[in-house]
Amino acid sequence: MRKIILLLTLLFIFSTVRTYAQQAENNLSREELVNMSMEELSELPLEQLMGAMDVMGVSSINELYDLIMNKNMKSASKRSENAFDAPLSSSVLTKEEIFTFGATSIEEALRLIPGVIVREKTNGNFDIHIRGLDNIPQNNMLLYTENTNTLLMIDGRPVFNYAYGAIVWESLPIGFEDIERIEVVRGPASALYGPNAVNGVINIITSKTDDSSPLISGVVRGGTQETYTGDIAFRKKWNKKISTAITSNFQHRNRNTDKIYLFDNENGLQYENESGETIHTNGGFYTLDQYSRMKTVTATGVQTLIPVTQDVNDLFEDPELARENMGVNFYSEYTPNSDLSFTLSTGFQTSYVNSSPIIDLATSFTGRKSNTGYGNLQIQYHGLSTQINYMSGSQDFATGEVGFKGKMQQINASTEYNWQLKSLNLRPGISYQSAALDDTPYLSAGQKGYLNGKKELNTFSASLRAEYLFLGKLRLVSALRAEKYNLPDKIYPSWQIAGTMPLGENQILRAVYSRANRSSFLINSRSNYLWNRNERGLFPQYMHFDGNENYKLMKIDMIELGYRIKPSKTLMIDLEIFGSESRDYGALLPEYSKLSLAEGMDADYATAAGYIQSILAGGTLPDAYVNIKYQNLPVDARQIGLTASIDWIISPKLVGKFHGTIQQTKLNDVMDHTISEITEAQLNDAYPSFEQLAGGILYGEIAVPLEEQLANSAKSDFQFTDYKDNVEHKTTPAFWGMAGLTYKPVTKFTISGYGYYYSEQTFNNQYETATIDPKLILNMQATYSPGRQFSVFINARNLLNDESGEFPFMDEIGDIYMAGLRFKY
Repeated sequence: MRKIILLLTLLFIFSTVRTYAQQAENNLSREELVNMSMEELSELPLEQLMGAMDVMGVSSINELYDLIMNKNMKSASKRSENAFDAPLSSSVLTKEEIFTFGATSIEEALRLIPGVIVREKTNGNFDIHIRGLDNIPQNNMLLYTENTNTLLMIDGRPVFNYAYGAIVWESLPIGFEDIERIEVVRGPASALYGPNAVNGVINIITSKTDDSSPLISGVVRGGTQETYTGDIAFRKKWNKKISTAITSNFQHRNRNTDKIYLFDNENGLQYENESGETIHTNGGFYTLDQYSRMKTVTATGVQTLIPVTQDVNDLFEDPELARENMGVNFYSEYTPNSDLSFTLSTGFQTSYVNSSPIIDLATSFTGRKSNTGYGNLQIQYHGLSTQINYMSGSQDFATGEVGFKGKMQQINASTEYNWQLKSLNLRPGISYQSAALDDTPYLSAGQKGYLNGKKELNTFSASLRAEYLFLGKLRLVSALRAEKYNLPDKIYPSWQIAGTMPLGENQILRAVYSRANRSSFLINSRSNYLWNRNERGLFPQYMHFDGNENYKLMKIDMIELGYRIKPSKTLMIDLEIFGSESRDYGALLPEYSKLSLAEGMDADYATAAGYIQSILAGGTLPDAYVNIKYQNLPVDARQIGLTASIDWIISPKLVGKFHGTIQQTKLNDVMDHTISEITEAQLNDAYPSFEQLAGGILYGEIAVPLEEQLANSAKSDFQFTDYKDNVEHKTTPAFWGMAGLTYKPVTKFTISGYGYYYSEQTFNNQYETATIDPKLILNMQATYSPGRQFSVFINARNLLNDESGEFPFMDEIGDIYMAGLRFKY
């Protein structure tokens, strides 16, 4: 009912504002024309089309098409340029293209961009990678499937989570009405943007408010699986110097099930059904009621899966919910003169999702909750660019679990100067970043968190970008950056050398060599979490997760060759061949394990003797302690691949967009063992020494005071050394891509559709191996536009209703049908 009321309210607002709004259709600006789609161009009356040609400075419709198809972008070189001339592999996706193809979220829209792998976990929650290199190392926590290789930014402001090293997509404060375009750079770009731009950069550029901006605009959708989304924006250019905008967005999406996936135990699982019967089972999807009564079967007996003191409903506030988020943003721009401008943006978001965990749990699902706000100030004065931004709030990465909620804050400050000396352009810059997380405000007396205090990561950097045009043709671009981290206390350099050579007017070659690195993350460097598993009856009883302040940061080297060609004014083809080597990966792995008498022995020696006899007879387990520490691994990944993309205006009524990527990744020095296997090997290695120790105490061979007896333990730091080489990494698909068409049979009606395909993938985590079958996802949208102010549409996602899962151990989503309206006045 609240959704219907909201929709009626919006319709009332639209009709009221329309009475007073001024229509600016006959005064299209150059910026508005550049960001128009081919469909919008074809809607223009002849007199407006002729006016558009005058504004753009072209003499034919084909030339106008050519300019519209070659979008302007800035992310590839930090200066505005035609996408065709960009020195790096890069793409631009405009707001109009996103709407035309019917994407219902920013994440889903990235399927339209070459080289981007997009897998849906639950309705509206996605796993996104550029070119792959995901789930390295394998056989570990699901955390290592998260994207730690791509830097996500909004107007150059990093929105990367430095606590766990991940992109928390649902916590983005913006929606479609905030976006002007999305720019994606493929390949290492740390020299331009800092750490974590390992495989690329996604930079979301927000819309500017000018004289041509509509006073009010928005889009609302609703459909199956309780899926509702909405965006609205109010924009006003007050005078030549000041403009403001307010936007808001929301999403609500349900899952098609209320069941939660539980990982298999090597000996199985069991629970009692409503009739009191014991049901023996393996891993799979179970209701929360079954989960609450689930037990693990081990070699030594049956233990509860969750503590009896814990309410399973605290873990998942609403197991049927996939995603719910809301954001509000405010923008203001002040331009006192042509040399000086101030741009301020600020906003707030709140979100909750049921998605994959970034910690070690018995289930592949967890609830995540975020409440954050931000502020971003950009100042441009002549060639000097300064940006300062701040973000803070609370984030809970495992609702219901103690220790994973914290107060976060992040500060970024940077300044660069653009210096032009004839054919030489220099851009020196410095920057500072601080990221902190404090879990103590959310811990009760006696509770332990993951960090147990406020922990910080600080980074200072200096950079220099240089560009030189040799003989008016050969464009040479280089960038060098040095990052000084507090953890580890080292300096890491990154660089990029690129060159472009035009071959006539319609062809261009490019070559790139670059290095990039990840930053430090709090989970890697500052972990301090003791997991007492006694309350769950689990063995080993104690696991301590320990950070490493001096580990090596993962880095990558890449060589790339590219070729762009425009065989005609309405066709552009882009090819890129890339090869990379990445190393210094790491993971939380057992450092050592020990068996101890300390916790199990009673102060009374007779009881202690009985306890030791029980252990030696195999009836009782000694106390086991495992220290899990973040450690570098010798594994290195070598990837080669090819991405091809085509943009083709087949006719004024038919436009095609195609891209595909093939790749192969091979791993060397792979340790093919899980955390559990390493722990078991260490405990087995420690047991003979423990047995000798316990027997010596029991039979009086070791004469020490009782206090020392209680403290005795046997320790092992055994590690496997059977590494494998030339292992094919199958988590990244061998092929993925899309083919899309937009057809406009008549002026007011548009049909668009695209198929997104990926090949088979295999995921290995510490509990199970999952195979993701090949899948073709077909999406379509039909739009009726009586005028440029108003459109209605119907939308079908996964039209073939292929319910196969796209991400390991997550939902089988199926088809979703939606209807909606779009407006701008």
